[in-house]
Amino acid sequence: MAVWNNKMNLIAFFSNKGTPSTGLSPTIDVWKLDGTQSVTAQAMTEIAGGFYYYDFTTYDEDEDYVIRADGTSTLTGADRYVYSTNETAGVGNILKIEKNRWEIKSNQMIFYDDDGTTALYTFDLKTKSDVPTERDVFKRNPA
Repeated sequence: MAVWNNKMNLIAFFSNKGTPSTGLSPTIDVWKLDGTQSVTAQAMTEIAGGFYYYDFTTYDEDEDYVIRADGTSTLTGADRYVYSTNETAGVGNILKIEKNRWEIKSNQMIFYDDDGTTALYTFDLKTKSDVPTERDVFKRNPA
């Protein structure tokens, strides 16, 4: 799976008894974990060699999803369906910590949301002797 700016490419591989299946017209369904269907029987695009993709443009990096691709009735048994999950909820905040503004202020380290003003996480900074500090930081504790 590849993620860029609330978009994820969902990729599925289909085979027929071990041989890559080309020329299919597979569809894909995506659900949130609360059962809400986000994508219903949308067409996938063939890449090559049995690989197909769907451009999931409404992807929310803070949601977990279950995904099922249907290779059509030309495939049988275990070859017809491909399923997966993303299990990346929370990764969005990790990316925000990496790319957004942060500062050390009043003996605290503050990580900000995309707007640059809303604090996502705040930590108290301490020395090895557990004294609040902005210098020679030895540890951080959630504030």
